[in-house]
Amino acid sequence: MAITKITKLPDNVVNSDKIVDNTIVNADVSPSAAITNAKTSGLPSISTTLSTACAALCKAKFNISLLGFKMAVNENLTVFNLVDGVVDEFHDESGTDEAEGSNDNYCATNDYYINSTSPQGTTISMSAGFTVSSITEPDTSVTGTNPGPACETGEGTFGQYTVPSCVSSVDVKLWGAGGSRFGHDGGGGGFTEGTLAVTTGQVLEVVVGEKGSRASGDNGTGSGPQTGEALGGGGGASIPVPLGNLGSGGGGLSGIFTNDEGFPALKGNAPKAPQVYLVAGAGGGGGHSGSPQAGAGGGLTGQDGTSSNGQGGEGGSQTAGGASYAPGGYPASQAGFLEGADSGKNPRPSCPSVSNGAGGSGYYGGGSGGPQSYGEYTGPGGGGSSYYGHPQITSGSTEAGNYCEGGGIADPQYICGYNEGAAPGSSPPQGEDGYVLISASVPATTTSTTIVSEPFTAGSVPTTSRIVVFEERVSSLTLNTDVIASISRDGGSNFTTATLSDSGYVTGSSGQRILTGQATISGQPSGQSMRWKLALANNAVKIHGVALQWA
Repeated sequence: MAITKITKLPDNVVNSDKIVDNTIVNADVSPSAAITNAKTSGLPSISTTLSTACAALCKAKFNISLLGFKMAVNENLTVFNLVDGVVDEFHDESGTDEAEGSNDNYCATNDYYINSTSPQGTTISMSAGFTVSSITEPDTSVTGTNPGPACETGEGTFGQYTVPSCVSSVDVKLWGAGGSRFGHDGGGGGFTEGTLAVTTGQVLEVVVGEKGSRASGDNGTGSGPQTGEALGGGGGASIPVPLGNLGSGGGGLSGIFTNDEGFPALKGNAPKAPQVYLVAGAGGGGGHSGSPQAGAGGGLTGQDGTSSNGQGGEGGSQTAGGASYAPGGYPASQAGFLEGADSGKNPRPSCPSVSNGAGGSGYYGGGSGGPQSYGEYTGPGGGGSSYYGHPQITSGSTEAGNYCEGGGIADPQYICGYNEGAAPGSSPPQGEDGYVLISASVPATTTSTTIVSEPFTAGSVPTTSRIVVFEERVSSLTLNTDVIASISRDGGSNFTTATLSDSGYVTGSSGQRILTGQATISGQPSGQSMRWKLALANNAVKIHGVALQWA
């Protein structure tokens, strides 16, 4: 059959209904075919689509960084590695490079870096109180040991105060011990204060005066480590038994010393002032009968003991112990450097059991009282002197007691129950112990600080990076001035600054804040060794952790 001519199909005969889906291929479309914009209207542009996808990806990476950090916090992880990222929530300094950083003060107690000489970023006041058997601040101090009034030859040990970091001076207040009574009042202790220049880690040797005591049958046991030992011991009472009358011991000094080397051997020796920073003198022991008043601790000079019957010992000075009264050639104990005079018994045959008042200890101790020539009336002891003359002491001062009243009782930091002499009717008839208070302040000076991370290896050469900083503010903060973040891909040879913005608090409306920033690092030399760096200045800030991601 002959093929007839195929004529042109009319327009609009071939429409979409006549075309099977997915049968037209690229070859069926002419390169010159004009497809109008109207045909593609409503379709998103490729650039818009890519931009949206990039923004979503960046947001996803940021959320992953935050999630990783929170996981590190919850799991108590130090360095938490992600794919193309790392999270370091500080629990130690393992994720930072100490050699590359500067002034990066790490607070191990609360796990943060701070650009301040103070661990808290604010001035911290601290104090350590010393009694004869206890301390109030175990982080800085160790208590001393006193054998006690019943121990005639026992050797005590010094208390110790170790100067904390960043402390260059301490304020010291000392109250000397009070003397005991024997018929009449014991003398109160003196008071001394001053500011002592120190260095971090320096150890101060601390002596706390022990109260004067009445004793029977013991020679020189008035205030603790006394006979042959110099640890704050005032003069002791000395009487024979059997009549059982009790002598009165002087109180012990309170003092701060440079060291304890050979300290007991100093008793009675020539002054060695450089070994003594400060001393608060102690009160003397009371006399027997006749209204004798024991001398209180100094002042630069201890108070003399006074009596209408018998004779009181003199107070110690800055250069010599107070004189002891010894009429008619009777033997008398002598006061000296850091020791009060022992009482010594009344040698009169008619009064063999009556003892005199002993001297209080001090920089130089007080002398002992003496007997009245005709009878049993005996004199009270004098008070020991105080001291603040060491060249490292500034603003030094003393306040003497007045008979049984101690000095420094009006000071706001005075504690009731310390440094008074034994008053009439007191039971037991003993004075009160001394007390030592050392106060210090850790200043809050802002430092220029740089914190640099250890290097982290990227899987490929990154071109962009995002940083997340978790900070806590001590005071007002200007981002990108007080805290500047930068990122390196070549191991730290080059850094690019990331502009930080405040993304709010981690939780709630207080505490740690989230700072975020992004940097293009493609302009740096090619590398895969990632580091972050924070530069802190002007205002104190605590950095609790850093997260870094790259792509």
